[in-house]
Amino acid sequence: MSVGRETRLSAWIERFAAHFAEEGIPLIGGRILGYLLICQPVERTAAELSQELEASSGSISTNLKYLVNVGLVTKRTRRGRQAAEYRINEKAWSEFVQRKLNAIASVQILTDDGMRLLSGDPERSMRLKTVDHLYGWLSEELPALWERRPASPK
Repeated sequence: MSVGRETRLSAWIERFAAHFAEEGIPLIGGRILGYLLICQPVERTAAELSQELEASSGSISTNLKYLVNVGLVTKRTRRGRQAAEYRINEKAWSEFVQRKLNAIASVQILTDDGMRLLSGDPERSMRLKTVDHLYGWLSEELPALWERRPASPK
């Protein structure tokens, strides 16, 4: 690949990591995810990730443990090879998004409970009603949208 393309891919990995940092994934974890989504070959050792991402081995190790625990990355060992290899768990992304959708539904349950507590007090419930209305709509619409999602490409 050209140097310009690699520079653009590095910038993309940073944007990817920053996005997922807002989702609660550590920045290094997001860099690992972004890199593993586009690297060739698809598996990398912790040492290779450390070198490619210019991150300490301790940080890579900690974040790989986290990503394996949440299921977004898989770890594989091979006989005759000392270092474990890591790769993206493509199937886990659906579960990751499903957890996000479930979190939206749980907010609606909370706002609904708050609305019941504030019934008869329209002044105090006005702001909560706005949030409840939004999350109620999302809770109704997102399940149907999720069911229509396309199958993963082969």
